[in-house]
Amino acid sequence: MQMSCRFSWPRCTRVITAMATVTVLACWGSATAHATSPAEQAVAKAVAKWGQDNLQAGASLTLAAMDERIIVPTCEQTLDVDAPFGQAANLRVRCAQPSWQLFVRTIGDAAMAEPAPSAPDTAAPAQAIEWVVVANQHLTRGTRLTPGMLSLRPADAHVPTNTALKALEQAVDAELVRDVAAGSPLRRHDVRAAVLVKRGAMVLMSLGTSSGLQISVRLKAQSDARMGEQVRLTNVESGREITAKVVGLNEAVAL
Repeated sequence: MQMSCRFSWPRCTRVITAMATVTVLACWGSATAHATSPAEQAVAKAVAKWGQDNLQAGASLTLAAMDERIIVPTCEQTLDVDAPFGQAANLRVRCAQPSWQLFVRTIGDAAMAEPAPSAPDTAAPAQAIEWVVVANQHLTRGTRLTPGMLSLRPADAHVPTNTALKALEQAVDAELVRDVAAGSPLRRHDVRAAVLVKRGAMVLMSLGTSSGLQISVRLKAQSDARMGEQVRLTNVESGREITAKVVGLNEAVAL
């Protein structure tokens, strides 16, 4: 039995997530100090250059701070920036190789210079943009969804969104129960928890606490299991069985 000690398990999960090609909406705060990775710095530079090229002389435009949960993939080509909503405060950053895009927010003189309503006491309040998860390509029934298959896009104001998926986390690793055309929004009844562990598969099970020592070991699954379900795992050398909870593709945590 091979066992490896692992510290800071959540950090390991974050690294695995960063390996996927993604198309996401970036969530932003009020500072710029979080853009520490080379990929995030490249996005910040591209946004600043767009401001220099497209705004009035002297207007400053910088990237708002990114939510630390968002992992920006590295782009092998020059980033393309545009303003699909006609506002400097909301920009789109796209990469051609590998293919991904971010919808980002900006701060600075230019971003804050949007005209205010002339009669704030009578004008209707501005409505926040509502985002929905859509398919980047035609997807068939039974497909296990990955980040590269999905995008977040502004919802159609004329189409109800009460059943639409509004976060990538609601769709990633789920399984489609029907075909979905490219560009179509995904709804709650279109997906179900995917089978992430199959009987006979070797599952990486972690044991321990996130703040202390963690041990990881590969055990054999005794049945199929979906995300969040319990599964019986067996040590092939000792025959000992243990119950674990599925947390990812062939990944589980001991109960």
